[in-house]
Amino acid sequence: MKILGIIGGIGSGKSTVAELFRQAGAAVIAADDIGHQVLLLPKVKATIKERWGQAVFADGEIDRKTLAAIVFADDNELAYLQNLTHPLIAEEVHRQRREHEQNGVQLCLLDAPLLLESGWEHLVDVIVFVSAPPEVRLERVKGRGWSEEEWRRREAAQLPVEEKSRRANVTLNNSGDAENLKMQVESLVQSLGVRSVLSPLPEQSYLPLYSP
Repeated sequence: MKILGIIGGIGSGKSTVAELFRQAGAAVIAADDIGHQVLLLPKVKATIKERWGQAVFADGEIDRKTLAAIVFADDNELAYLQNLTHPLIAEEVHRQRREHEQNGVQLCLLDAPLLLESGWEHLVDVIVFVSAPPEVRLERVKGRGWSEEEWRRREAAQLPVEEKSRRANVTLNNSGDAENLKMQVESLVQSLGVRSVLSPLPEQSYLPLYSP
């Protein structure tokens, strides 16, 4: 199985690229989705409540926006959250990877925003960097309801975009032309030399560990 890792600045369109790979027949492991599942774990919720109190909860579940505002404003708080959740995310990433291999999947994409920061480079064969100008990325995140300050604060918590670009093997330009981006993805898939690309697995199921 050929495994790609996708990286890029916040708002570069990594999720869009991941979906294009899925449409091309690749299986996708989405670390952010796994992270959301991790926040549903009773033991994680209990630890977070002990650390930050009831203020980060809404209707009995963790309010990710409120929690993000706290941790991205303080490196120590961010490190605490990452130390709590990253091992659990990594466990599920490894499980899904093994499952895809056992099912004969030929091409898999690991969509992990903190791929380099988490030291997961060894899990992938090719690192794909999604490129987009800062002004384009800012407009995209504003569409999510983010402020420029929040965007810059979150970017500062990751490796610089220039460093990500330098450590990548392939760059995809996502400056705005959707059809061109699709062609770039299809061209990359064809260049990888996999014998065949199977249809992706059905909607990913999680281990009981990741049930609410």
